[in-house]
Amino acid sequence: MSLNKKKYIFIGGVLVVLILLFVFKPWATGNAEAESVTVTKGTFETYITEIGELKARKALDITVPEVSFRRELDIWSLKIMDIVEEGKIVKKGDHVATLDPTNVVEELRNVDIKLDGYYNKLETAKLDSSLTLSAARDAIQKAKDLVLDKEIKVEQSVYESKAIQRQSKLELEQAKRSFERSKRELEQRRRKLKVSIDRYQSKIKKYEHRKSLYLQLRSELDIKSPADGMIVYGWSYDGKIRAGSRVGRWAPLIATLPDLSTLMSEIYVKEVNIAKISLGDKVRITVDAFPDKEFTGEITKIANIGQEIPGEYQNGFKVEVTLDTYHVELLPGMTTTNVIITGTWEDALMVPKNSVFVNDSIKYVLLRSGLKTIKQPVVIGGENEDFYRITSGISEGDVVVIGSD
Repeated sequence: MSLNKKKYIFIGGVLVVLILLFVFKPWATGNAEAESVTVTKGTFETYITEIGELKARKALDITVPEVSFRRELDIWSLKIMDIVEEGKIVKKGDHVATLDPTNVVEELRNVDIKLDGYYNKLETAKLDSSLTLSAARDAIQKAKDLVLDKEIKVEQSVYESKAIQRQSKLELEQAKRSFERSKRELEQRRRKLKVSIDRYQSKIKKYEHRKSLYLQLRSELDIKSPADGMIVYGWSYDGKIRAGSRVGRWAPLIATLPDLSTLMSEIYVKEVNIAKISLGDKVRITVDAFPDKEFTGEITKIANIGQEIPGEYQNGFKVEVTLDTYHVELLPGMTTTNVIITGTWEDALMVPKNSVFVNDSIKYVLLRSGLKTIKQPVVIGGENEDFYRITSGISEGDVVVIGSD
């Protein structure tokens, strides 16, 4: 074989080996063509994000008429026939809502029926009393006259025999006993009739008082604003107040007039996250109505007892976030997104979450080292929605592979 031919065979073999090495890359543990990112240092935050609602810490309540709370009234709820639109600015004394008078009118009718019945019974009792007592007085007078007659007979019997005298005295004693019995019967009838009359008068007084309360309630069914302010609807058993909602002694709130300078963001933090937050934690707040603006505040109140989160089938703790400053554009009822900062580290090493992998509980990154990609175990010191904080295993400036989502 000639020298040139051997040379060409050698060069061809080298090319084949290079091509195979380029294709299979036996030196790499990962895909060198995968997307990568450089490990950087910066401010790292852990946070919890919760949806909330702006509410005023201080507000003047507009409720059903106070008289409706009286136990004498059989009105447990009233339907709202109309209510002014939420957010309307009202003056003191302006119309806010109208409550349906149907139940009140029906109860007034029932009270009038009761009153008519007791008025009639009272008049009958008074008439019976007059007739009965008159007859009893006549009986007493007759018994008294009989006593006088028997006394005369006793006086006259002194000239008669002993037997007639004894008989006269016995008749006098009988007449006196009959007289005393008539007086006792009169007193008993008087007391009995008085009890009956007093009972009817008491019933009449009771229902007249009840009628006055119903009349007062009927006159107050047109709900007025107690002060100047902006109307914010209250909540009832079936959600936010609206025309057709029912309010009453167990759910009296119709609307509120909030003090806008006391606005706060009310949120519910889920049970799994409640241990992560504390009073004084800083909060970044955005409002759906102003997505380009960010407001700040801090946690000022955390409920001690959990409750079911409205609209969700899980428990949470009510948390109040006080805004740092008052902003005139913010109004009660606006939906807020609250980012609660639970931890902050300066000069922290950070990598995207999709650049950390797990194998048998060992967390590692694919670290680029020249033409190689090696598995490098790392220690995680915290996480948020986008990044892990790395406490050891890699350094600033290292390049790691980003995994596919």
